Amino acid sequence: MPGIDGFETCKRLKIDPDTRDIPVIFVTAKTELEDIVRGFEIGGVDYIVKPFKREEVLSRVKTHLKIERLMQDKECLNKKLQHQNDELIESQNQYRIILEKSSDGVFHLDAEGRLISSNTKFHSALKLGTEGIVVRSIMDIVISEDPSGIFPKIVTRRFGDRATSNLAVQFCVNKSSSIL
Repeated sequence: MPGIDGFETCKRLKIDPDTRDIPVIFVTAKTELEDIVRGFEIGGVDYIVKPFKREEVLSRVKTHLKIERLMQDKECLNKKLQHQNDELIESQNQYRIILEKSSDGVFHLDAEGRLISSNTKFHSALKLGTEGIVVRSIMDIVISEDPSGIFPKIVTRRFGDRATSNLAVQFCVNKSSSIL
């Protein structure tokens, strides 16, 4: 190339945002190790020394084009995943706000009956602190805190200010659960 060599051309391609992702394959007569290393260091993806076989060059070009397509697909999927993750975080934040503003005591148990989360109203209605309560079994909480008082509150007490007569809470647990 008159005036500039392949190394300089590659540098210019890698600086430009419109061309930086184009895979550059050096096809050259330069066989010195320093030249090969330099080609990779400035952004080349492959280095083919002359004389070369046509089939080899085509195979390498196809491979690098496939890699580039896969990288673009990965980038697209990463952006989609990030967007979905952002939506999920926003949804969780909205859920947490609604949960905390609820006039009802609300709690969430995992499959083993351990408390995963609960709101402030739940804690204050049962006169429980928030420390050490998460990941404890609901039955441990009921039995250890006040065996005669908490269970009836969980089963029959209304945590909110909307009146409902004879309200009862029923715990439904699957047969494989450890809290049965």
